[in-house]
Amino acid sequence: MTAPINTGHWLAVRCLAAAGVVVATLSSSTASAQAPTRLLVTVMDEAGAPVAGLTRDEFTVRLDDVELDLVGVEPAPTSVQIVAIFEGLAVTQQQLTSALSQFIESLDDESIVDMQSVDGELDAAIIEAIDDLSARAAPRPVILMLGQASEIAPSGLQSSQVRGRRRATDLNGDIDRLAASLREPGILFYGVSAAQVPLTNLERLAAGAGGHFDTIGPPVDLGGPMDAIGRELGTQYILSFSSSIPTEMPDISVSRPGATTVRAIPLPRLR
Repeated sequence: MTAPINTGHWLAVRCLAAAGVVVATLSSSTASAQAPTRLLVTVMDEAGAPVAGLTRDEFTVRLDDVELDLVGVEPAPTSVQIVAIFEGLAVTQQQLTSALSQFIESLDDESIVDMQSVDGELDAAIIEAIDDLSARAAPRPVILMLGQASEIAPSGLQSSQVRGRRRATDLNGDIDRLAASLREPGILFYGVSAAQVPLTNLERLAAGAGGHFDTIGPPVDLGGPMDAIGRELGTQYILSFSSSIPTEMPDISVSRPGATTVRAIPLPRLR
């Protein structure tokens, strides 16, 4: 399948729908108790692959050693709405097209991808994507960052034409506040960068908003990480509770053989 790459247009694509990893705090404890608290949960095995086919009886949820009343577990819908933000990605158009094709093939037919280039500060581009997804009340909103902000690094070369080179820069500003802005409408944040330096704030933002940010070195292979994101998005669960739970994220475990990692993000209450 040929990947559609049209900046600023919504594109119907194929999607495997996946498990977005999440380590976050609940955004509000004041919501009405009449609608159950819901968490979007991802379970990864020791090899880093999402665990599929889990049932209610296999989940245990505790808060301060007290087991919570889990009333339902269901697979998260596989159709997602994604805003893919492009910035400073050190790959060729052919590499990018190939990776996008692989990613799109991992999504279902009802998923939507919007390509958005960065014009200005990266923080502002993320906020714009949040506002866009929130305004359309996307049921499975995701932001995918491809690349990272960059700046001219000082150079010692005494040349009138070469004053420096591009280098990766990390997010600035209040990362916790930006992560909270993502969590409030239940937006997952993922990223893939070809930078050869750690991008700590982007990694922290993704961890706080249900996803992860991967930095890959040479040889650049975007296809693998993007395909993994697609598989995660298709293997998530929605856990529902009979009443509201405190703002502290509960401990979630599953009764499956082998080591597992469980991450969760709060979902907006059903209206």
